[in-house]
Amino acid sequence: MKDFNLSRHYNTAHKDKYDKYNGAARAAIVADLRGKIHRQQSFFTKATTTQESSLKASYAVSLELAKAKKPLSDGEIVKRCAVEMAKAFGDDNMAKNFETISLSRRTVTRRIFDIQNPVEVKLKEVMHDCKYFSLALDESTDVMDVSQLLIYARAIDSSFEVHKELLKLVALHDTTKGRDIFNTVQSVVSEFGGFDKLSAVVTDGAPSMQGKHTGFAGLLQQSGVDCPILHCIIHQEALCAKSMNFSHVMDLVTKVTNLIRGGNRSLNHRKFGAFLDEVSAAYGDLQMHTEIRWMSRGKCLERFFALRAEIPVFLEDSIRCDTSAYCSKLRDTEFLFDMAFLADITSHLNHLNMQLQGRGQTVSDLYAHMNAFQSKLTLFKEGFSSDRPNLAHFPSCEQMRKDAPECEKTFIKYRAEIEKLQQQFKNRFQDF
Repeated sequence: MKDFNLSRHYNTAHKDKYDKYNGAARAAIVADLRGKIHRQQSFFTKATTTQESSLKASYAVSLELAKAKKPLSDGEIVKRCAVEMAKAFGDDNMAKNFETISLSRRTVTRRIFDIQNPVEVKLKEVMHDCKYFSLALDESTDVMDVSQLLIYARAIDSSFEVHKELLKLVALHDTTKGRDIFNTVQSVVSEFGGFDKLSAVVTDGAPSMQGKHTGFAGLLQQSGVDCPILHCIIHQEALCAKSMNFSHVMDLVTKVTNLIRGGNRSLNHRKFGAFLDEVSAAYGDLQMHTEIRWMSRGKCLERFFALRAEIPVFLEDSIRCDTSAYCSKLRDTEFLFDMAFLADITSHLNHLNMQLQGRGQTVSDLYAHMNAFQSKLTLFKEGFSSDRPNLAHFPSCEQMRKDAPECEKTFIKYRAEIEKLQQQFKNRFQDF
């Protein structure tokens, strides 16, 4: 039937035009016609391949933007950069291909939601197949004063493979009481199978989280879930660091730093930088301290102590307001001893904080770091027990001993501060 249809079509439409050709001429015409049909087919195939490649590139760039936590509108910038790079290499065809990639803000948003769906399905499979899982909760306020609740899950399956993922980021637009947090967590976890396999919960230690009656912990236990509810180890370590009573040091350091480079004092800041460069100081600037950044205190104190001789000179010569009280303090040996001790012990606490961070660590690893640091505190305390203290682990204090050897016996008072720090660690980590 097919041969008959082709024969009839040829005899009806093309016989008069092509019957006059024979031999090589007829073969050339056939080859030409075949080439034309192949070019037509390849044109549509190439267009389809280009569209598929453009779509894949759009998803790939959207995923990279999401991983890097960049604004979704940056997709257009990436596209323009790619086009310019292709033109710089002289590849106009590649530049045209880059032009076909859709990377507008709305498109990138849709792409990320498309990527999220299979990831969420996979996460539900992991939570369903796991033997146990634990939760980590953290509630914080963003720049728009909206409370954001982060819910992390750590699951382990029958082959002892650990999966750690962000279950959900939920905005709490109303109150953030224990009941609100509990209802939100319960709603999210129910999508992944409920609390049946829950083995532990770690929170940020806020009253709305840890409250035994109306907090999240109390409401979770009242609902029939029996599992350990712990306060985040890293957060507790930061609270222990804040327990030392050296506010007189930090207040002066913060005030002087703000006087030099805070607010709209750009002229003072420039003069201070030029002054430090002129005297070849150890550092070229001071470090700002922010309470929310726990480790900024150690870096701020380290630089301030290193510049303790240059700062009073600059205050007297370049600051118009009365800074005599600050200068007298910065030349007071007892105050400098306190600052040296605080700088050194804060440096040790920052090092501990860094050890507690990072992926792949279990609670046993973190507890081992805490025990090791408490053993260090015992060693530090013994070092400050004699009239000739051992300052091998306190370089700033050692520098002060060289500067003022007659005040060496002052160091013995810091034994009591280390004992207080030891007691703080003991009290806060007794649950472990």
